[in-house]
Order: sequence, then structure tokens, then C-alpha cells
Amino acid sequence: MYYQMGETGMHSIEKTPVYLSNPKLVDGGLRCTQEIGEPIVKLNPFRNLLEMITFYYGVAERNDPDELDAFLDNEFSKSKDKYPKLVNAEDIDDFIIQSIADSLFKNNSQSNNEAWMDFDIEKMEEILRNKFFEEYNSKIIHRKDSPKLGKFLYKKDGLPVYEWAGDYTLDLRGVRSFPRDYGLLELYTYTKLQAQAACALSDDRTNMMWYLWCYHDVIEQLYEFRFYDCVGTVYQKYGKEWFAHSKVRGTDFEPILFKWAAYAIHAAHHSETVEARKLKHDLVDLMSEFVLSTAMVEKMPFKEEVVMWLKNAIVHFDDDHEALLQNQIAGFVHQNYQLKKDYETLQKNYETLRGQIEDMQEDHTRTDDEKIDAILKRIYTFMPEDISFDQDAYRLADIWERFSPATQKDIRTSLALYEKMKTPDLAALVFVSSLEREMKRTFFEPFKESAAFKKIKNKFCPNKNLLDVHRALAEIDRHPTLGNIPFIKKAILSQQSKRNSAVVAAFAQFLGKDREDFCSICDAIEKYRLGTKKYTVVKLRNGLAHGDEAVKEGCDERCYHDLMKMFYEPPIQIMFSIIAHSKK
Repeated sequence: MYYQMGETGMHSIEKTPVYLSNPKLVDGGLRCTQEIGEPIVKLNPFRNLLEMITFYYGVAERNDPDELDAFLDNEFSKSKDKYPKLVNAEDIDDFIIQSIADSLFKNNSQSNNEAWMDFDIEKMEEILRNKFFEEYNSKIIHRKDSPKLGKFLYKKDGLPVYEWAGDYTLDLRGVRSFPRDYGLLELYTYTKLQAQAACALSDDRTNMMWYLWCYHDVIEQLYEFRFYDCVGTVYQKYGKEWFAHSKVRGTDFEPILFKWAAYAIHAAHHSETVEARKLKHDLVDLMSEFVLSTAMVEKMPFKEEVVMWLKNAIVHFDDDHEALLQNQIAGFVHQNYQLKKDYETLQKNYETLRGQIEDMQEDHTRTDDEKIDAILKRIYTFMPEDISFDQDAYRLADIWERFSPATQKDIRTSLALYEKMKTPDLAALVFVSSLEREMKRTFFEPFKESAAFKKIKNKFCPNKNLLDVHRALAEIDRHPTLGNIPFIKKAILSQQSKRNSAVVAAFAQFLGKDREDFCSICDAIEKYRLGTKKYTVVKLRNGLAHGDEAVKEGCDERCYHDLMKMFYEPPIQIMFSIIAHSKK
């Protein structure tokens, strides 16, 4: 099916569906029977631009979760009936896309004297003085006659800079004007509000937003016109995966999405929402994951274009650090060439995976946690999505559905990696990550969402020896690692530690009757020994993250099987204990 476009403007959009059936080859070409459906007319809920901007700004100011939810995806919102102007996202998205053309083309709603541009200019200028529109004001000239330029000062990057006498300061790197007044104001306001809503809600409510940004390629407009703040805000909340991974059912890999993810990284860099060091790593990781993904798909549109774009994005991210990244880029070029030759075997791609992991382990600019996270993402990219798994065979049927989807994926991936590639070290690292994730999900996240945590008034800790544990429990954006867990047990059992840290005391109180069982889990993590080398889980984790050859060699089949026993077999069954005493 496709649509024939009828009368289209900012007031209404007309589409006529055309249904195709009975495909036949005629004279070497494909022919189909066409059936014309009933025209679909979408009406804009707003009479003019000012009404739209005023309404959406009001939603932003109220910042009501129910209203934001209805705005983001009205069709599936429990609050849809409360807000009549918040129509289905798919419908309003069409008007936002239409508004881009209306801003860019000479034949537009203003040149045609349409009602969309009939409003009180003073009221529009008044609302645009609010901080919400700060980035728009700095980059877009509202009206052709609006700049109140003072005397010429100097030239910057070849552009004249004038003394500014208006209400805001223009971006000295240059501003844009459009054939229509208030060019792209609809796009700016709508996407900025989307970003606000996405950060207030959960990822599952962002599907329609993703379709507008990444499927309909609106992120390209946001990037081209330097509306970085909204993109950077979403990146800060969801990371590169939100942009690079398809939300289209049945589609796992789309090469152009990696380019959109690189756009997002640069936007986050410009808006300074994420630290530059992390963004550099994200770019390199994005390229690595792309290389691994291409090996799974022989025929791929835009592949070479995206590879070149990603390479250039890395090179030009920060000229001061160009040398730091050049070696990795050279490796990517070679990898991509090699992978073109053979798409048939998993083994071929495995060699690339190993090389990338070794480079990661030697990267001294990343913390251990960052290394592990990046290695795991490489492994997930390398392994196929459709891994068969028999829960009963591993006696997990009783608790399987209580694991998070990410942990379920960890378990399937670890076992498949071990069986197919005979790599106990990588398989073990994935297993260990599932333990860390479930501890975070079942104990530490619920604590930071609890009334006990919210009641803490004093989050100062005078004891330096206790400080790392205190911070891991106190900071919202941080959670304890496996290395912290034995020390957390000691802290909640120590009266002195509870006196020194109100956070530690609150966590001990939060555990309640499950405190003893929590401590038993901590004991297992600290004391259980794996393999002939008698590694602890923490020793194994840190050694594999660093690429310690002795640990890699010591993590053999016996070590991996011991890890499985610790997780799922009596007497420890640590994953069963975690689920049984979950505070979630």
C-alpha cells in the first residue's frame, strides 16, 4: 500500500490509500492491480502558529506526567480523553513534517496569506522571550525585518558580527532566515517538548517519537539547523542505542540509524549534556558495532556511505584528540575490508570481535565499568538475536519470567557463546554481568526509589574508608558494582558505619527481614571460588575487563561450569536467592 497526496497545507492534509494486489510480471516488469481507498483527511487542531506554540509551551511549563504522556503518544495513553488538542502523534507528526516544507519553500502559508500565519506578532515575540526558546532565538532570525543590528564589530569565521540590541544574543557562528517568518518554529517547539516528555517517561512511550526522528529522518533537520539541545537531552537519558537500534518490528539492523546516532553524539557534544570523554568512546563503540553488524548482512544499502561518515565523525569530533582515535579508525577500515570477503561464517566475525575486545581492554581512557559495558555491547552485536533456549534444561523455568529481559538475553547469549565458539572467558563475562544487573535491579534501584531513601536529610559521610560504599548507595546515577558488594555487607553490619552514613543506615533499614539473606548473597560473591585458580567472581570480572592473560587462561571450561553451578545449582543458587528476596 502507498498514499497519493491530495491537498496539503498547515490547515489540513489529505491522503488517499492505494492498495496493491495480484503482482504479475508483464514485459519483464512487475505490475499490480491497484485499488483506490477512501481519502483520509487530517485536520490541524490549531488555527495558527501562535496557538500551537502557546499550547505546547504551556504543556512544557506545566510538566504534568499525564499530559506529557498524552502528548507523546496519545493513542495509547491512559489520559488521552483529558486533552482534546493532543491528537494522535502520527497525525500531528504529518503536520510537523509539512511545517518543514512550509518554512523552506517560497510557496508557503505566509506567501499565500493563509490563516496559519495570521496572528499577533507582539504576542509571539513575548512568548519567544522565555528560556524554553533560547536555542531557537540564537540560531533563527524570526522575521526578515527583525534583526536590530548595531554597528559592525568584526568578522568571525568569515561572517560579520554586529553589536546586538535585541532581547537575546545570536549565535556568532551564523544564523538562518527562511522564506517564511518564524521558520522551523513548529519543529523546534514540538521536538523540544518531545525530549522533555521522553526524559520524564519511560522508553516504551517514545516509540512514536522515534518514528518521527529516526524513521522519518527528522533528526537530519534537527542536526542541520543546529537544534542540539533536544537531541542532547534524549541522548543523555537513553544513550546511542535509542538512535541506532530500530524500533520497527522485525527489523534489527538499519545502517542509516548509525549515522543518526553519530548525529546525536555530536549534538550532545555541542549542547554539553554528556561529557566529551564518554562521547568519544561512544563514537568509537558505534563504529565497532557497525562493523560487526555489517558482517551479518551481505547486501546493505548505504553501508559504505555510513562507514565513511562515521570515520569522518570520529576524526573531526575533537581535533585535539585526533591522534587518540586514528589508530582505531585504521583498524576499522581493515576490518570492514576483511568482512566484505566472507559473510558466511560466525568464526570470521569472531576474529574481529576478539580484536576489538583486546583493544578495549587496553584502553586506559575508560573505567572498568565502561570497558565491561562496551565489551558486552560488542558481544550482543556479534551474536544473533534469535538464540533458542530451553529454560527447563537449566532448571530456570520457575524464575525465568522474573528476570529482566536484559538478564534473559545475558543468559541466552552466554550459553550460546560458550556452545558455538567455545569461549568460556567471554561467556563468563556475560554471565557475571547478569549477576551485577540483577543485584542492581532487585536491591539497589528499589532502594533509591523507596521512602527510606527519600527521607534521608544528611548525605554527608565523614569516614573516608566508607566513602566509596556511601557514594554508590547515595548517588542517583550510580549503583554499586560487584566489587562494592562485599563492603556493603560489612557496612550494614557495622554500627559505626551506620552512624557515619545515614545512607548506609537507611539501606540496612530498607532491607528489613531480608537483611540476613542479602548478606548471604554478598558472602557468596566474596567467598565462592571458581575453577582451578580459585577465582572469586569479582577477581574474574576485573581480570577479564582488563584483559589479564592469566585470568583469561584460567577462565577455562571448569571455571565456566563452576560459575553456572554458583548461579543455578544447589547449594548456592545465587540467582534464585536474588529473585526470592527481591525488593522490587
